[in-house]
Amino acid sequence: MPTPRVVRRRRAVKAGVSLLALSLIAAIASRVYLLQTAPASPEEVAGLSDQESTILDLVNAARAHAGLKPLRFSARLAVIARAHSYDMAMRGYLNRVSPDGIGPAQRVRGAGISYDAVGEIIYMGTYRDDEHLAKRAVEDWFKSAEHRATMLSDKFTAAGVGIARSGAGEFYVTQDFIH
Repeated sequence: MPTPRVVRRRRAVKAGVSLLALSLIAAIASRVYLLQTAPASPEEVAGLSDQESTILDLVNAARAHAGLKPLRFSARLAVIARAHSYDMAMRGYLNRVSPDGIGPAQRVRGAGISYDAVGEIIYMGTYRDDEHLAKRAVEDWFKSAEHRATMLSDKFTAAGVGIARSGAGEFYVTQDFIH
């Protein structure tokens, strides 16, 4: 005896719902796998340390005192600044231009960031701990007319800060600015 039409439809609907459920479970499993294995984005990598955050806060406080708008934090610039600080720490130099001849504009452009203006300030401190590093770095930057002009320039709208420590214990600080 042939299977009734109603039974065949029910079986087809059940098969379709089962297939849909399996597809949904596979999609969720794929998404979870990709989230766990995907490389971190620049924003995730750029989680600011307390010292880096304090530097940005101190510079923005000085900008507010001068009647300027605060710089917005750029995670991508923080990654670039931190990379330059690590390069200086590992290779033992203090310069905005690396020994390979790469300067701030090339680093920013190389990361795919477009800008109208770019600036960078750097600092090195030889302290046993980093407790007051942020305050000392910003104070020393304000003692330099060039650094002060960069921090208080109205042509910059975003900044990123990066700190690294060398094997010998020196702290290297880089702050990058763009508009």
